[in-house]
Amino acid sequence: MKVKQISLLNILRITLPLWALSLIISMSGCNEQSPIAGGAIFDDTINVNVISSDSIPMFIGTNASSLKPSASYAADLFLGSARGYTSSILARFGNVPDSLPDAEIISATLILQPKRYALGDSLSNRIALDVFSINKPWTPRATIDSFLQAGFLDVNAMGTFDGSIALRDTMPEITITIAQSLVKSWFILRNKAKNDSTINTESAYGLALKPKSGSSVIRAFARNTISTPDNPPVRIRVAYKKTGSSTIDTMVLESAYDATFTTEPNITSDKIVLNYGTGTFSNLDISLKDLPTGIAIHGAVLTLMLDSIETIRGNQFRDSVISSQFIDSLAGNLVREFTGFSKSGSVNYEFPIVNGMVESLLRNTKTGSLKILPYILRDRTRLDRMVFFGPKDPDPKKRPSLRIIYSTRPKP
Repeated sequence: MKVKQISLLNILRITLPLWALSLIISMSGCNEQSPIAGGAIFDDTINVNVISSDSIPMFIGTNASSLKPSASYAADLFLGSARGYTSSILARFGNVPDSLPDAEIISATLILQPKRYALGDSLSNRIALDVFSINKPWTPRATIDSFLQAGFLDVNAMGTFDGSIALRDTMPEITITIAQSLVKSWFILRNKAKNDSTINTESAYGLALKPKSGSSVIRAFARNTISTPDNPPVRIRVAYKKTGSSTIDTMVLESAYDATFTTEPNITSDKIVLNYGTGTFSNLDISLKDLPTGIAIHGAVLTLMLDSIETIRGNQFRDSVISSQFIDSLAGNLVREFTGFSKSGSVNYEFPIVNGMVESLLRNTKTGSLKILPYILRDRTRLDRMVFFGPKDPDPKKRPSLRIIYSTRPKP
Protein backbone atom coordinates (compact mmCIF):
# COMPACT_ATOMS: atom_id res chain seq x y z
CA MET A 1 0.00 0.00 0.00
CA LYS A 2 1.37 3.36 -0.95
CA VAL A 3 1.21 6.32 1.41
CA LYS A 4 0.54 9.65 -0.24
CA GLN A 5 3.27 12.10 0.67
CA ILE A 6 2.55 15.83 0.98
CA SER A 7 5.39 18.14 0.18
CA LEU A 8 6.39 21.07 2.41
CA LEU A 9 5.25 23.41 -0.30
CA ASN A 10 1.75 21.96 -0.26
CA ILE A 11 1.63 22.27 3.58
CA LEU A 12 2.54 25.95 3.40
CA ARG A 13 -0.11 26.55 0.71
CA ILE A 14 -2.76 25.16 3.08
CA THR A 15 -1.65 26.74 6.37
CA LEU A 16 -0.41 30.19 5.36
CA PRO A 17 -3.88 31.62 4.66
CA LEU A 18 -5.02 30.46 8.10
CA TRP A 19 -2.02 32.08 9.81
CA ALA A 20 -2.60 35.31 7.91
CA LEU A 21 -6.26 35.39 8.90
CA SER A 22 -5.35 34.78 12.54
CA LEU A 23 -2.75 37.57 12.45
CA ILE A 24 -5.25 40.05 10.95
CA ILE A 25 -7.80 39.26 13.66
CA SER A 26 -5.25 39.66 16.45
CA MET A 27 -3.92 42.93 15.02
CA SER A 28 -7.39 44.39 14.69
CA GLY A 29 -8.07 43.36 18.28
CA CYS A 30 -5.01 45.29 19.47
CA ASN A 31 -6.60 48.49 18.24
CA GLU A 32 -9.52 48.08 20.62
CA GLN A 33 -9.33 49.80 24.03
CA SER A 34 -8.90 47.38 26.91
CA PRO A 35 -11.83 47.14 29.30
CA ILE A 36 -11.49 49.16 32.51
CA ALA A 37 -10.97 46.04 34.61
CA GLY A 38 -8.10 44.77 32.45
CA GLY A 39 -7.52 43.23 29.06
CA ALA A 40 -7.38 39.65 30.35
CA ILE A 41 -11.06 39.53 31.34
CA PHE A 42 -13.29 37.61 28.92
CA ASP A 43 -16.95 38.51 28.77
CA ASP A 44 -18.05 34.90 28.42
CA THR A 45 -16.46 33.81 31.70
CA ILE A 46 -16.50 36.88 34.05
CA ASN A 47 -18.99 39.65 34.78
CA VAL A 48 -17.49 43.12 35.35
CA ASN A 49 -19.52 45.56 37.44
CA VAL A 50 -19.19 49.09 38.77
CA ILE A 51 -20.81 50.07 42.06
CA SER A 52 -20.59 53.35 43.95
CA SER A 53 -21.65 54.99 47.18
CA ASP A 54 -24.29 56.84 45.17
CA SER A 55 -26.25 53.60 44.76
CA ILE A 56 -25.58 51.84 48.09
CA PRO A 57 -24.45 53.31 51.44
CA MET A 58 -20.71 52.89 52.07
CA PHE A 59 -19.92 55.64 54.59
CA ILE A 60 -20.98 55.48 58.24
CA GLY A 61 -19.71 58.86 59.38
CA THR A 62 -16.64 60.92 60.16
CA ASN A 63 -14.97 62.40 63.24
CA ALA A 64 -12.04 64.73 63.73
CA SER A 65 -9.19 64.05 66.14
CA SER A 66 -6.04 65.85 67.25
CA LEU A 67 -2.56 64.50 67.80
CA LYS A 68 -1.92 67.30 70.32
CA PRO A 69 1.43 68.02 68.71
CA SER A 70 4.48 68.27 70.93
CA ALA A 71 6.86 71.19 71.15
CA SER A 72 8.97 69.74 68.33
CA TYR A 73 6.04 69.25 65.94
CA ALA A 74 5.96 72.22 63.57
CA ALA A 75 8.86 73.41 61.41
CA ASP A 76 8.21 77.13 62.03
CA LEU A 77 7.10 79.11 65.06
CA PHE A 78 3.61 80.64 64.95
CA LEU A 79 2.64 83.69 66.98
CA GLY A 80 -0.53 85.80 67.05
CA SER A 81 -4.30 85.52 67.05
CA ALA A 82 -6.75 85.48 64.13
CA ARG A 83 -9.98 83.81 62.90
CA GLY A 84 -10.43 81.86 66.11
CA TYR A 85 -6.82 80.65 66.26
CA THR A 86 -4.35 81.56 69.01
CA SER A 87 -0.65 80.74 68.66
CA SER A 88 1.97 81.10 71.41
CA ILE A 89 5.73 80.47 71.60
CA LEU A 90 7.96 78.99 74.28
CA ALA A 91 11.75 79.45 74.14
CA ARG A 92 14.42 78.09 76.49
CA PHE A 93 17.91 79.58 76.31
CA GLY A 94 20.95 77.36 76.57
CA ASN A 95 24.06 79.55 76.71
CA VAL A 96 23.38 81.50 79.91
CA PRO A 97 26.83 82.27 81.42
CA ASP A 98 27.72 81.26 84.98
CA SER A 99 30.32 84.03 85.46
CA LEU A 100 28.17 87.17 85.54
CA PRO A 101 26.08 87.05 88.76
CA ASP A 102 27.26 90.54 89.75
CA ALA A 103 27.00 92.16 86.32
CA GLU A 104 24.87 95.26 85.86
CA ILE A 105 22.27 94.65 83.14
CA ILE A 106 21.90 97.74 80.98
CA SER A 107 19.28 96.33 78.58
CA ALA A 108 17.77 93.06 77.36
CA THR A 109 16.17 92.80 73.93
CA LEU A 110 14.27 89.78 72.55
CA ILE A 111 14.82 89.24 68.80
CA LEU A 112 12.55 87.30 66.42
CA GLN A 113 12.92 86.72 62.68
CA PRO A 114 9.54 86.89 60.83
CA LYS A 115 8.80 84.79 57.75
CA ARG A 116 6.32 85.52 54.98
CA TYR A 117 3.48 83.23 56.07
CA ALA A 118 0.48 85.10 57.53
CA LEU A 119 -2.97 83.86 58.55
CA GLY A 120 -5.68 86.46 59.10
CA ASP A 121 -5.52 90.18 58.34
CA SER A 122 -2.30 90.32 56.33
CA LEU A 123 -2.92 94.02 55.52
CA SER A 124 -2.77 95.34 59.08
CA ASN A 125 -0.48 92.52 60.24
CA ARG A 126 -1.05 93.63 63.82
CA ILE A 127 0.39 91.45 66.57
CA ALA A 128 -0.13 92.33 70.22
CA LEU A 129 1.61 90.10 72.77
CA ASP A 130 3.08 89.84 76.24
CA VAL A 131 6.30 88.13 77.31
CA PHE A 132 6.21 86.00 80.47
CA SER A 133 8.72 83.98 82.43
CA ILE A 134 7.92 80.28 82.94
CA ASN A 135 7.30 78.79 86.39
CA LYS A 136 7.00 75.09 85.59
CA PRO A 137 9.36 72.63 83.86
CA TRP A 138 8.79 71.78 80.21
CA THR A 139 10.60 69.68 77.62
CA PRO A 140 10.33 69.13 73.85
CA ARG A 141 7.64 66.57 74.72
CA ALA A 142 5.34 69.30 76.05
CA THR A 143 1.92 69.71 74.44
CA ILE A 144 -0.73 72.41 74.38
CA ASP A 145 -2.04 70.98 77.66
CA SER A 146 1.33 71.73 79.26
CA PHE A 147 1.14 75.33 78.14
CA LEU A 148 -2.44 75.80 79.38
CA GLN A 149 -1.94 74.34 82.86
CA ALA A 150 -2.57 76.67 85.81
CA GLY A 151 0.49 78.48 87.09
CA PHE A 152 2.64 77.57 84.09
CA LEU A 153 3.32 81.25 83.32
CA ASP A 154 4.24 84.04 85.68
CA VAL A 155 1.46 86.52 86.45
CA ASN A 156 3.42 89.65 85.55
CA ALA A 157 4.53 90.38 81.98
CA MET A 158 8.26 90.92 81.42
CA GLY A 159 7.78 92.69 78.11
CA THR A 160 5.16 93.65 75.53
CA PHE A 161 4.84 94.24 71.79
CA ASP A 162 2.05 95.82 69.78
CA GLY A 163 2.76 96.58 66.18
CA SER A 164 2.53 95.70 62.53
CA ILE A 165 4.96 93.48 60.63
CA ALA A 166 4.82 94.33 56.93
CA LEU A 167 5.14 91.61 54.29
CA ARG A 168 8.32 92.15 52.29
CA ASP A 169 10.72 90.12 50.18
CA THR A 170 13.34 90.61 52.89
CA MET A 171 11.78 90.45 56.34
CA PRO A 172 13.49 92.62 58.99
CA GLU A 173 13.74 91.19 62.49
CA ILE A 174 11.53 92.52 65.27
CA THR A 175 12.75 93.43 68.75
CA ILE A 176 10.99 93.44 72.11
CA THR A 177 12.43 95.07 75.23
CA ILE A 178 12.22 92.78 78.26
CA ALA A 179 12.88 93.44 81.94
CA GLN A 180 16.58 93.53 82.89
CA SER A 181 15.68 91.87 86.20
CA LEU A 182 14.71 88.67 84.39
CA VAL A 183 18.13 88.23 82.76
CA LYS A 184 19.80 89.24 86.02
CA SER A 185 17.96 86.43 87.85
CA TRP A 186 19.13 83.96 85.21
CA PHE A 187 22.77 84.96 85.67
CA ILE A 188 22.50 84.56 89.46
CA LEU A 189 20.75 81.20 89.25
CA ARG A 190 23.21 79.87 86.67
CA ASN A 191 26.12 80.80 88.94
CA LYS A 192 24.55 79.08 91.96
CA ALA A 193 23.70 75.94 89.98
CA LYS A 194 27.33 75.65 88.87
CA ASN A 195 28.40 74.51 92.31
CA ASP A 196 25.10 73.15 93.69
CA SER A 197 23.60 70.18 91.85
CA THR A 198 20.48 70.23 94.05
CA ILE A 199 19.22 73.43 92.43
CA ASN A 200 16.42 72.66 89.95
CA THR A 201 16.75 74.70 86.76
CA GLU A 202 14.23 72.78 84.64
CA SER A 203 11.86 75.75 84.52
CA ALA A 204 14.59 78.40 84.28
CA TYR A 205 16.01 80.35 81.35
CA GLY A 206 12.69 80.22 79.50
CA LEU A 207 10.24 82.73 78.05
CA ALA A 208 6.67 82.51 76.79
CA LEU A 209 5.23 84.82 74.14
CA LYS A 210 1.46 84.95 74.42
CA PRO A 211 -0.78 87.02 72.09
CA LYS A 212 -3.39 89.46 73.35
CA SER A 213 -6.86 90.06 71.97
CA GLY A 214 -5.67 92.99 69.87
CA SER A 215 -3.89 90.73 67.41
CA SER A 216 -5.41 90.43 63.93
CA VAL A 217 -2.95 88.00 62.34
CA ILE A 218 -0.80 84.96 63.06
CA ARG A 219 2.72 85.14 61.67
CA ALA A 220 5.36 82.50 61.12
CA PHE A 221 8.80 83.04 62.65
CA ALA A 222 12.08 81.30 61.93
CA ARG A 223 13.09 78.38 64.08
CA ASN A 224 16.53 76.82 64.23
CA THR A 225 16.23 73.04 64.00
CA ILE A 226 18.35 70.12 62.82
CA SER A 227 16.57 70.24 59.46
CA THR A 228 16.88 74.06 59.19
CA PRO A 229 20.30 74.81 60.74
CA ASP A 230 20.68 78.11 58.87
CA ASN A 231 17.56 79.67 60.39
CA PRO A 232 18.26 82.24 63.11
CA PRO A 233 17.11 81.09 66.57
CA VAL A 234 15.12 83.12 69.05
CA ARG A 235 17.68 85.45 70.66
CA ILE A 236 18.13 87.88 73.54
CA ARG A 237 20.74 90.63 73.11
CA VAL A 238 22.07 91.66 76.53
CA ALA A 239 24.06 94.82 77.20
CA TYR A 240 25.87 94.70 80.57
CA LYS A 241 28.78 96.02 82.63
CA LYS A 242 30.97 93.83 84.80
CA THR A 243 31.57 94.82 88.40
CA GLY A 244 34.03 97.76 88.58
CA SER A 245 34.06 98.25 84.80
CA SER A 246 32.89 101.29 82.88
CA THR A 247 32.78 99.39 79.58
CA ILE A 248 29.46 98.19 78.24
CA ASP A 249 29.75 94.71 76.76
CA THR A 250 27.19 92.86 74.66
CA MET A 251 26.33 89.20 74.44
CA VAL A 252 23.60 87.22 72.67
CA LEU A 253 21.67 84.41 74.33
CA GLU A 254 20.27 81.86 71.88
CA SER A 255 17.37 79.48 72.37
CA ALA A 256 18.44 75.87 72.88
CA TYR A 257 14.98 74.69 71.90
CA ASP A 258 11.68 76.39 71.33
CA ALA A 259 8.08 75.46 70.68
CA THR A 260 4.84 76.73 69.23
CA PHE A 261 1.34 75.84 70.39
CA THR A 262 -1.92 76.69 68.65
CA THR A 263 -5.54 76.39 69.71
CA GLU A 264 -8.05 76.33 66.86
CA PRO A 265 -11.78 77.02 66.42
CA ASN A 266 -14.27 74.30 67.26
CA ILE A 267 -14.37 71.52 64.69
CA THR A 268 -17.59 71.39 62.65
CA SER A 269 -19.49 68.12 63.04
CA ASP A 270 -19.78 65.75 60.05
CA LYS A 271 -16.89 67.43 58.28
CA ILE A 272 -13.51 66.03 57.25
CA VAL A 273 -11.04 68.48 58.82
CA LEU A 274 -7.27 68.58 58.26
CA ASN A 275 -4.68 70.86 59.86
CA TYR A 276 -1.07 69.80 60.24
CA GLY A 277 -0.13 72.84 62.32
CA THR A 278 -2.53 71.79 65.10
CA GLY A 279 -2.26 68.04 64.52
CA THR A 280 -5.87 67.74 63.36
CA PHE A 281 -6.95 64.89 61.10
CA SER A 282 -10.20 63.04 60.41
CA ASN A 283 -11.37 59.44 60.41
CA LEU A 284 -13.76 58.43 57.64
CA ASP A 285 -15.71 55.33 58.75
CA ILE A 286 -16.53 52.92 55.92
CA SER A 287 -18.82 49.88 55.61
CA LEU A 288 -18.83 47.54 52.60
CA LYS A 289 -21.29 45.01 54.03
CA ASP A 290 -23.71 45.57 51.13
CA LEU A 291 -21.18 44.49 48.51
CA PRO A 292 -21.51 41.00 47.03
CA THR A 293 -19.37 38.23 48.48
CA GLY A 294 -16.55 36.51 46.64
CA ILE A 295 -15.78 39.38 44.30
CA ALA A 296 -12.46 40.41 42.78
CA ILE A 297 -11.49 44.10 43.01
CA HIS A 298 -10.04 45.68 39.87
CA GLY A 299 -10.24 49.35 40.79
CA ALA A 300 -11.42 51.68 43.54
CA VAL A 301 -11.53 55.50 43.50
CA LEU A 302 -12.30 57.75 46.48
CA THR A 303 -13.32 61.38 45.89
CA LEU A 304 -13.69 64.15 48.49
CA MET A 305 -15.18 67.60 47.83
CA LEU A 306 -13.64 70.66 49.49
CA ASP A 307 -15.89 72.97 51.50
CA SER A 308 -14.44 76.30 50.34
CA ILE A 309 -16.44 78.35 52.86
CA GLU A 310 -15.22 76.43 55.93
CA THR A 311 -11.65 76.10 54.65
CA ILE A 312 -9.24 78.60 56.23
CA ARG A 313 -6.14 79.61 54.29
CA GLY A 314 -3.28 82.03 54.87
CA ASN A 315 -1.27 83.84 52.21
CA GLN A 316 0.06 80.64 50.63
CA PHE A 317 -1.54 78.62 47.84
CA ARG A 318 -4.11 75.95 48.64
CA ASP A 319 -2.47 72.56 48.81
CA SER A 320 -3.42 70.31 45.90
CA VAL A 321 -2.26 67.09 47.57
CA ILE A 322 -3.58 65.27 50.64
CA SER A 323 -2.93 61.78 51.98
CA SER A 324 -4.67 58.98 53.83
CA GLN A 325 -3.82 55.86 55.82
CA PHE A 326 -5.71 52.64 56.37
CA ILE A 327 -4.68 50.33 59.20
CA ASP A 328 -5.72 46.71 58.75
CA SER A 329 -6.02 45.66 62.40
CA LEU A 330 -6.62 42.01 61.45
CA ALA A 331 -3.60 41.73 59.16
CA GLY A 332 -0.73 42.60 61.46
CA ASN A 333 -1.65 46.31 61.55
CA LEU A 334 -0.62 46.69 57.95
CA VAL A 335 -0.66 50.41 57.09
CA ARG A 336 -1.68 51.24 53.56
CA GLU A 337 -1.00 54.79 52.43
CA PHE A 338 -2.79 56.58 49.61
CA THR A 339 -2.41 60.00 47.98
CA GLY A 340 -5.20 62.26 46.75
CA PHE A 341 -4.92 65.05 44.17
CA SER A 342 -6.85 68.13 43.09
CA LYS A 343 -6.46 68.90 39.40
CA SER A 344 -6.18 72.50 38.14
CA GLY A 345 -7.60 74.06 41.29
CA SER A 346 -10.66 71.80 41.40
CA VAL A 347 -12.50 71.38 44.72
CA ASN A 348 -12.58 67.62 44.11
CA TYR A 349 -9.69 65.64 45.60
CA GLU A 350 -9.39 62.18 44.07
CA PHE A 351 -7.59 59.14 45.46
CA PRO A 352 -7.30 57.17 42.19
CA ILE A 353 -6.18 53.85 43.69
CA VAL A 354 -7.57 52.69 47.04
CA ASN A 355 -7.84 49.05 46.01
CA GLY A 356 -5.77 47.92 48.99
CA MET A 357 -8.19 49.44 51.47
CA VAL A 358 -11.22 47.85 49.80
CA GLU A 359 -9.55 44.44 49.64
CA SER A 360 -8.54 44.63 53.30
CA LEU A 361 -12.09 45.52 54.33
CA LEU A 362 -13.61 42.68 52.31
CA ARG A 363 -11.19 40.12 53.74
CA ASN A 364 -12.24 40.91 57.30
CA THR A 365 -15.28 42.55 58.90
CA LYS A 366 -16.07 44.80 55.90
CA THR A 367 -15.99 47.83 58.20
CA GLY A 368 -13.09 50.09 59.07
CA SER A 369 -11.78 53.63 59.23
CA LEU A 370 -9.66 55.58 56.77
CA LYS A 371 -7.51 58.31 58.32
CA ILE A 372 -7.52 61.47 56.15
CA LEU A 373 -4.39 63.61 56.61
CA PRO A 374 -2.69 66.67 55.12
CA TYR A 375 0.27 66.08 52.86
CA ILE A 376 2.63 66.19 55.82
CA LEU A 377 5.92 67.36 54.37
CA ARG A 378 4.33 70.34 52.67
CA ASP A 379 2.07 71.56 55.47
CA ARG A 380 4.52 71.82 58.36
CA THR A 381 4.97 75.56 57.74
CA ARG A 382 1.33 76.62 57.82
CA LEU A 383 -1.84 76.57 59.93
CA ASP A 384 -4.19 76.31 56.96
CA ARG A 385 -7.30 74.27 57.67
CA MET A 386 -8.78 72.13 54.90
CA VAL A 387 -12.43 71.12 55.34
CA PHE A 388 -14.26 68.56 53.19
CA PHE A 389 -17.95 67.73 53.13
CA GLY A 390 -18.95 64.73 55.23
CA PRO A 391 -21.07 61.67 54.38
CA LYS A 392 -24.20 63.14 55.98
CA ASP A 393 -24.25 66.42 54.07
CA PRO A 394 -27.77 67.39 52.90
CA ASP A 395 -26.51 67.63 49.32
CA PRO A 396 -25.68 64.10 48.07
CA LYS A 397 -23.42 65.52 45.36
CA LYS A 398 -21.07 66.97 48.00
CA ARG A 399 -20.66 63.78 50.02
CA PRO A 400 -17.57 61.56 49.77
CA SER A 401 -17.79 59.17 46.83
CA LEU A 402 -16.34 55.66 46.56
CA ARG A 403 -16.48 53.95 43.15
CA ILE A 404 -15.52 50.26 43.01
CA ILE A 405 -14.91 48.16 39.90
CA TYR A 406 -15.19 44.45 40.56
CA SER A 407 -15.85 41.17 38.81
CA THR A 408 -17.79 38.01 39.57
CA ARG A 409 -17.79 34.64 37.80
CA PRO A 410 -21.25 33.66 36.59
CA LYS A 411 -22.75 30.41 37.82
CA PRO A 412 -22.41 27.51 35.34
